[in-house]
This record gives sequence, structure tokens and C-alpha cells, in this order.
Amino acid sequence: MRWLVCLIVSWCSLVPLGATVGQSLNSGDPCQTPSGTAGTCEPVKNCSYVRKILKSPDFSHYDTTYLDTLKCGDLMVPMRKKPIPLLCCPKFSNSPTCGAQQLADRIYFGEETERGAHPWAALLFYNVGRNRTVPKCGGALISERYVITAAHCTVDKPNWKLLYVRFNEFNTSSADNCTTENDEVICREDYAVESIVPHPEYDMHNISRPNDICILRLASDVTFNDYVRPICLPFDPDVQQLPIVDEIFTVTGWGETEDRRPSDTQKHVELPGLEHEACNSVYAVANVTLSDKQLCIGGLNGSDSCRGDSGGPLMREVRGGWFLIGVVSFGARFCGTQNLPGVYTNVAKYLDWMETVMFVERYL
Repeated sequence: MRWLVCLIVSWCSLVPLGATVGQSLNSGDPCQTPSGTAGTCEPVKNCSYVRKILKSPDFSHYDTTYLDTLKCGDLMVPMRKKPIPLLCCPKFSNSPTCGAQQLADRIYFGEETERGAHPWAALLFYNVGRNRTVPKCGGALISERYVITAAHCTVDKPNWKLLYVRFNEFNTSSADNCTTENDEVICREDYAVESIVPHPEYDMHNISRPNDICILRLASDVTFNDYVRPICLPFDPDVQQLPIVDEIFTVTGWGETEDRRPSDTQKHVELPGLEHEACNSVYAVANVTLSDKQLCIGGLNGSDSCRGDSGGPLMREVRGGWFLIGVVSFGARFCGTQNLPGVYTNVAKYLDWMETVMFVERYL
């Protein structure tokens, strides 16, 4: 801690107090970084992004120069001779178009999903050997460049190579990339994967699968349209504090259906939230114990997420927008078994880690 304070003090003394980007702002004012990222003008101590840069073992004069470009104003403090520099702290925030459905809603005993109903749903394609490329997991688009999936979809099968992520998949059995509906040509969209970042504390040998979450960075920005757009992350404390038990959530994907075969078309199912004990009691025989970073969902006869849905989104609708609440992790061997719920990773518990990966490590 003393080392960090020294770095902050040293950096503040190096930054010319008159060096500002654009007009001088007040603490709490909205701002924009030189790269165009929206942020808030605030002191260093309030900006985790800057603090993480300062704590980097490779901190150098290049970082000092970069931090200087973020300066947006000064904070005058009584009894203090020099003002405190304010920096434009980039904020990890949702896209303005997140969580919106272009179309009305039209898995296992689930309903077929109308195109555009869940336009953030992603399908992950792998090279599994012998020149075979097949979809094996799901995911959720959260920004122009990032997809959230399960860590076990990237860590547990080291011989599988994740090739690309597909959006707007209308029928996996069709060789045609485009289809025509009401005189409109609608096409699948594939994006190569640039990097894979599973949670560092995920352990494939831990049967309870804590920290089963992974960030995929795509090789190029996704173009949003009526059929491809991101889901909202639960940044809002009001969303995070909503109850889980007895609430209804939606899961979507292309996993196994009631005939034990992968679905050619995207499906969705509605499932109830449960107490952790509902999962702990039935999975105790396998020594599974859920942490506070996991969710227990489902347990209905004939309705469930299933193999192939792994990594897909658990969603809830709040005030007309859809939020990513969980990531499909694991469940019963026979999907849709009465009183055998599924286990999901609680996304809200990983927002700080996601910020680190998507903001700080991208810069460093």
C-alpha cells in the first residue's frame, strides 16, 4: 500500500497542473478519454483503472505520459496548497443499444426462439480434430468486441481449438449462410476469436466448478443490427439486488432437446430461481457445494438447459431491457429431471474482473 501511495504522489508531482485535455471539468463530470471511451472525471483514488496501471510492475515514463493525457481538471481542497489532479476514468458500461429485442418472443422442451428475440446469443465453433468444425458451446455478446462464455468451454477440452463465434444462427443444419424472410435477406455472422481469457481461479478438477466464466475477445468489432446486438451487464445495483428465489429467468441456446439431440434452431426456456440448498442437497452425493458466486436455477420436469447450452446466457428482463445474470455451468446428467436444478455462474460477482480484462489489460 505504501508503494502504491508513493507512486500516486510521484505521478501527481510529474503531471503539469495546467495540462488538460479540452476544457477543465469538475469531479464527477462526464468526460471522454483521448481514445473516445466515456468516463467520469475523478481523483486517482476513485479510479480502479488508473490504480491498476500504477501498480503494474512495468510502470514507466510512457505510462506517465499516457496518464497525463487523461487529466481533465483539478480538485481544490481546503487547507491544501496544491489542487488534486482529476483524471478521465474510463467506465465499464453497457452499450446504449444493449438488451433490446427487435422482435417479440415467439433447450429442452423449450420454445423455438424467433429471430431477433435474443440477438446477443452466440454459438461457439471448434475444430475438434479430423477437420471437423462443430458448435459445442454458447455465449453472450456484451459489447462490440467481447463475448462471455463458460471457462469449461475453453479449458476442459485442450485439444479443441475455438475458431469463431457465430451470431444470428437460424439453422445449424443448413449450409446456406443467408435466408430470405419477408423480402429481407438475413445472414449469419461469424467472428474469429483473437484471445481467450478464462477466470484465473477456475479449476477444471474442482467438481463444483466455481469461477466458471470466460471472456472472449473477438478479432474485429461486431456490427450491431436488428439481429445482432449486446445484452446488458448488471452494473446497476438495483438490478444486482433483485431477488433470485422464485423469480423467473430465461435461458437460450442450441443444446440437446427432449430427444437427446442438439437442436438445429435456437430455443429458449423459462426457469425459476432457487435457494442454494436445492442444489447442494441433490448434488451432495457428488461432493458439490455452491459458492455465493453461483446460482441454482430450474429443477422443472422436462425444462432445462442441457449439453451444448454450456456458456450460454441466463437472462432476466428488467424494465423492458434484458440483463445477463448467469452463465450456464453444469447440471444433471439427464437434463430436465424433476428436482435436479442447473448451476450457473453469477455474472454480477465478476464485474470487477471483467473490467480488469476489458480495460486495464487491454492497455497494458
